[in-house]
Amino acid sequence: MNISQLLESLKDPSAALSIGDKLLGGFIVAILSMSVVFIVLVIIAAIISLLQREKAKPVTAQIVSSEPLNMQKVINETQDMGELVAVITAAICAATGNNTNNILVRKIVRSNNSKSSWESMSKNTTK
Repeated sequence: MNISQLLESLKDPSAALSIGDKLLGGFIVAILSMSVVFIVLVIIAAIISLLQREKAKPVTAQIVSSEPLNMQKVINETQDMGELVAVITAAICAATGNNTNNILVRKIVRSNNSKSSWESMSKNTTK
């Protein structure tokens, strides 16, 4: 009995098969199922590696400026600070449900902590 005949006879539960044939059929089904899963996992891994390669490519941009670099850095820091204030104000308004007219950001102090809150929390909870 070849493999295709064995698999066809496994479809019918009333078929008279020996215990060896049933075990062989079960083994063949298990091998086929594992191979399908393995092939799908390899395809997923290939897709992920392609996406990581696309993400890792450096983006180069030419900056043409007539101003000195120091002045441009000061302007960017000022723009970034304004944008940061706007983001913080919007987050506070969203969390409290208040209007932006009621909120005044007076001072923003950056911390020297390079770790995220999640990293510092994990070190505080595990002993």
